[in-house]
Amino acid sequence: MAANDTTPIATALWFIESRLGNETSLAEIAAAGKVSRYHLVRAFGVATGYSVMRYVRGRRLTVAARPLPAGASALLRVALDAGYGSHEAFTRAFRDQFGLTPEAAR
Repeated sequence: MAANDTTPIATALWFIESRLGNETSLAEIAAAGKVSRYHLVRAFGVATGYSVMRYVRGRRLTVAARPLPAGASALLRVALDAGYGSHEAFTRAFRDQFGLTPEAAR
């Protein structure tokens, strides 16, 4: 399949996955897929069952959770690396996503 044969959703997923460590906006993701934000939101939800930005947050939390079982020592560093401004915000989002705190996962 040629690069120009990919769907906007496949392109959006690639864009999100390739930039998990960076801040990414809905406008940037839509531009990568060459669609409007409105179209991306609707099509992404139908294709994945998630809103675009919820998917982005979920993927970042999943990546952040990987070092926890090995005993990552600095949870604040994990939170900051995942794009959260505080330990509390990270803990709240983590619990909402996984049903347990980062401390419990560690």
